[in-house]
Amino acid sequence: MDVDGRECISFTVRGPWAHFRRIDTTTDKPTYRVIPRTTVAGLIAAILGEPRDSYYDTFSPENSAIAITPTSELNTQAIPMLTVPTAEGDLKSVGGTRRKAVIAPEEIAEGRKRRTFEYIVDPEYRIDLVLADAETAVRVADYLTEGKAAYTPYLGKSECLAEITDVEQTTVEPAPDGEEAVASTVPEEYVVPEPGSRLRMERTPAYMERDDSGRRTTGFVSYAYAPGGETITAPGAPIKKVEDRSVCFL
Repeated sequence: MDVDGRECISFTVRGPWAHFRRIDTTTDKPTYRVIPRTTVAGLIAAILGEPRDSYYDTFSPENSAIAITPTSELNTQAIPMLTVPTAEGDLKSVGGTRRKAVIAPEEIAEGRKRRTFEYIVDPEYRIDLVLADAETAVRVADYLTEGKAAYTPYLGKSECLAEITDVEQTTVEPAPDGEEAVASTVPEEYVVPEPGSRLRMERTPAYMERDDSGRRTTGFVSYAYAPGGETITAPGAPIKKVEDRSVCFL
């Protein structure tokens, strides 16, 4: 999506904890450090009150562009938790109503397990959002500016409540010639490691579409980032200017 000259909604999302479950593991519960693009889309859709699995076209690569800038250290802490089975058939209704769903004691005794969840401590991200759908963009700007939300914002897991602040509306501009320092995540093919730089890499889901089972991931992105508001060098990257920051949109 060509973002030059387009209106951009920028905001900061933070919270005391975050957990973005890695989909490439099956045992303990590690987390991505940077909020995935798909999670940003879900966060915005939840704020607007969009139905589940209804918003994927709005956030497709043809109709949206998102830049994600880590502005905190993104340190993690391992927390052991006792979990119980919640697969289909484990939850039983009481009195014929779903409001009184319980798990049978024998299922808890047999199926409960102690797992280690990895949580991000005090995460904070600056998000820049461009949408092709002008009507949706206006709704997003209005909701964020007025502090409204159909559903409570959270960072990955529902108990990781989020706060959204510093909402701004600006215009995306081309970066000056020779600009190489980027504050946001950058596709890995553009990154040049430098001595002493804190360079980290991740590969996360980026795009989804609706299918018969609900949704499926259609694209991933591999990127580098620098924690704590630092920048990384990325000559040749499609760098844009938002506010006073140099970012790459995905």
